[in-house]
Amino acid sequence: MELFDYLALSSIVVLFLLGTPLAVTFSIGSIAIMIHTMGFPLGNISQVFFTTISSYPMLAMPFFILAGNLILASGGMGHLRDFMNRLVGHLPGGMAVAICIFAAFLGSISGSATACLAIIGTIFVPMMADSGYSRPFAAGLAVTSAGLGAVIPPSVFMIVFGASNRVSVADLFAAGVGPGLLAAFLMCLTSVWISKKRGYQSGVKATFAERMDSFKKAFPIILMPLIVLGGIYSGIFSPTQAASVACFYSLILGVVVYRGVTWKVFMDALVETVRLSSMIYFLVIGGDLFGRVLGYVGLPQMICEWVIGLEFGPVTFLFAVQALLLVMGFFFSSFPMVVIVLPLFLPSVYALGIDPSLYGALAVFCSIIGEVTPPMGPQLWIAAPICKVRIGLIMREAWVFLGVQVLTLVLVTLFPQISLFLVEAIR
Repeated sequence: MELFDYLALSSIVVLFLLGTPLAVTFSIGSIAIMIHTMGFPLGNISQVFFTTISSYPMLAMPFFILAGNLILASGGMGHLRDFMNRLVGHLPGGMAVAICIFAAFLGSISGSATACLAIIGTIFVPMMADSGYSRPFAAGLAVTSAGLGAVIPPSVFMIVFGASNRVSVADLFAAGVGPGLLAAFLMCLTSVWISKKRGYQSGVKATFAERMDSFKKAFPIILMPLIVLGGIYSGIFSPTQAASVACFYSLILGVVVYRGVTWKVFMDALVETVRLSSMIYFLVIGGDLFGRVLGYVGLPQMICEWVIGLEFGPVTFLFAVQALLLVMGFFFSSFPMVVIVLPLFLPSVYALGIDPSLYGALAVFCSIIGEVTPPMGPQLWIAAPICKVRIGLIMREAWVFLGVQVLTLVLVTLFPQISLFLVEAIR
């Protein structure tokens, strides 16, 4: 590389350390190298912008975000909360179990960890505190279980990863089901164990009539992931078509069934969708430009050759990558990792014969865990004001649940069929 290239790459590092928006950070230096060193005509840069985000799978992202915003504003979340609480709230640690189940279910609706955290933090954490649970414990469980929303499909992270790297989004969705549900199950067991150990009291057992009444009210919202994911896995429609179906169904629920969506609410959801989608699209564009530069200097190929030289087997390689991603999660937020870092290892994934959907599911899960680990931990900064608990107290309770999620990664890596059984079933 020339001196100009080193200066351009140095500018990326400097802008990153100065807190410049990541889309700008990655774009400026990358464009300079593409024009000066790679010989890219200036007029073709705008074409790169367009082709990066014009893929059919990428179109699913804003629709799923809009569907999540509409379903959260519909007014049905209270009914779903009541159903979960009446179903398991009487068990030891029942309300903690309800959080895990609710987060896993909400993940299949919104696909956003932040949306899950906002709902759980405002609905369940006060309920648990009023029922005698420690508020830091409730907050720690909330911030870690919210990450399940980005692993269990539909996941915005997996849409971005799949669309950017030509990996089947449907396969990634299927690969995320097993790890997400296993993590939720293990977190439920851990919640019950901690609740029994600390003597947290269970709630009053609901009658069969009360459970049926809450089920009837929550049934329309329970039906949504069954329609969306069932349609994808049965081949009735693609993930992108499923996203439009989810939007239409969410709008019907919000306007006709639960009546929480007014014209103002709809417009607010639309504006929020445009804002978040634009941010993601610009980040993807910046990541693609930077990825082209890294490809030009041969970094992915160098990593692949290095891995082959070490004679890593598939399992050892996956463990090594997960360890690296978990460490990077202390310092980087998840979206830059998904856009920039995860694609670097794909040549090695293919060379070792690893299913890319398995790698994608595990790598995205690692990136999500980084959302909760300090000092970066953006989910912690969101959780603290929502749950009204200091970050240090949240982390003290969250570590055990993060450990459970890491255990899930280990189990899925050792027994990949936990993730691949559904992938192989739909192929």
